[in-house]
Amino acid sequence: MMLASKVMGYSVEELREYAERMSEAERIAHFGVFRWEILSGRVRWSDELHRIYGLRPGEFVGTVDAFLSFLHPGDRERIWCDIDRSVRTMQPFVFEERILRADGEQRVLLSRGCPVAGPDGRAVAVVGVCHDVTERVMAERALGLSERRMRAIIDNSPSMIAVKDLGGRYLMTNAESARVVGRPPDELVGHECAELFPSIAEQLRENDRRAAVEMEAVYDEAVLMHNGEPRTYLTVTFALPDEDGKPLESCTIATDITERKERESERRERQEWKWRITSALAEGRMLVFAQPVVALDAERTRISGHELLVRSREHNGKVVEPDAFLPAAERFGLIQAIDVWMIKEALSVAEGLAEASYSAVNLSAVTLRDAAARQEILALLNASPAAARSLVFEITETADPGHLDAASQFAAELVSLGVGGLALDDFGVGFGAFTYLRRLPLRYLKIDRSFVTNVVHSPDDQRVVQSILGIARQFGLTTVAEGIEDPATLDL
Repeated sequence: MMLASKVMGYSVEELREYAERMSEAERIAHFGVFRWEILSGRVRWSDELHRIYGLRPGEFVGTVDAFLSFLHPGDRERIWCDIDRSVRTMQPFVFEERILRADGEQRVLLSRGCPVAGPDGRAVAVVGVCHDVTERVMAERALGLSERRMRAIIDNSPSMIAVKDLGGRYLMTNAESARVVGRPPDELVGHECAELFPSIAEQLRENDRRAAVEMEAVYDEAVLMHNGEPRTYLTVTFALPDEDGKPLESCTIATDITERKERESERRERQEWKWRITSALAEGRMLVFAQPVVALDAERTRISGHELLVRSREHNGKVVEPDAFLPAAERFGLIQAIDVWMIKEALSVAEGLAEASYSAVNLSAVTLRDAAARQEILALLNASPAAARSLVFEITETADPGHLDAASQFAAELVSLGVGGLALDDFGVGFGAFTYLRRLPLRYLKIDRSFVTNVVHSPDDQRVVQSILGIARQFGLTTVAEGIEDPATLDL
């Protein structure tokens, strides 16, 4: 008997080689082939499809139920509906499916197929290929997650972030940019610098140009008006290159550094004032000036003493008024040294005063809060008890009443040392007047200059002064005033 050596014109050996080449191609491409015979229900898989599912060639039992058992439970209904629709409509299908391999690993396959028509035009089989796309899907998901993360970071950034094309048109902006401009983010896209930031448009264009030419980050500062206030921004502009390394787009990040600039300015100001004040004290350029104080009691008016005021002399000889440097000294914690120096000078001045006269010196609220400064002052007074009796310490009514306990204790210690008295300064301009009157062992009540300067011509000021005089009498205090500079005011 002669065995057939050819099938449809091909030798058995040729067919075997062809099958091997197809199997090798499937393995290399990681493609698996399937065929479902609809009438018999038989499902056939290629060797590579077995491997994709984690099976040895020939191990798949070849039924629809066995195939469905490998599908992820969340995908089974969708996949079967897609195949059924393809069979009914005679249309090809393509879908992604999650499978659970024999070893439990989850993979993602991309399946493409189509129905095979019988003589009557109806489907008798379904054929297709499956490609393992797990790595691609994971990469796409990772990229999508990365993009979502980046978008979230950009949109939640406190800095303005924008990408522009080389023509200066905005391609992308974030929420902070929209907030500053006052328009929704999608309305910014397509506009140019001159439309959105007209005041700094030329500056931004120049930074874009430099970044594109130098291919390095360009740092700059820009000032923008926002809600009617100037805000300072640190800008960083850099080119975004194409695949050839040539500039394609530019990105600008602008961070509001207004508060940081203010802190830096304040730090420089503090250092400057510290140097000016400490050097003036060390070099003897602090000066003491005396201003007369007029007593306004029932029997007579008289000059009862002097308020000692500090001045500073610059290196060029210019005398600086206290209003020019004392606020800075208080603000930066330098006033304590000035107060201690003034008390030393006041004790020296008091040595030559008549017994009936006194010298008034101001004590800053900052000094009252400083335990070390208080102890230094008490030590100075203890060392010169006779001169201390001629000193009157003025405490400003506007001093922080939150530290009144410390001030009360210090005031009691001053009185116990026999100082000339305590005066409540600037009475009428603060908010803690009666609290101070009740808590401090005062001897003098000092009317603020603002009520005295125009008292001759102002009935309102006259009423205020008369009221203060009445309060002082009720508390048994002597009233003194600043700003009496003419006989009419003195007579009144």
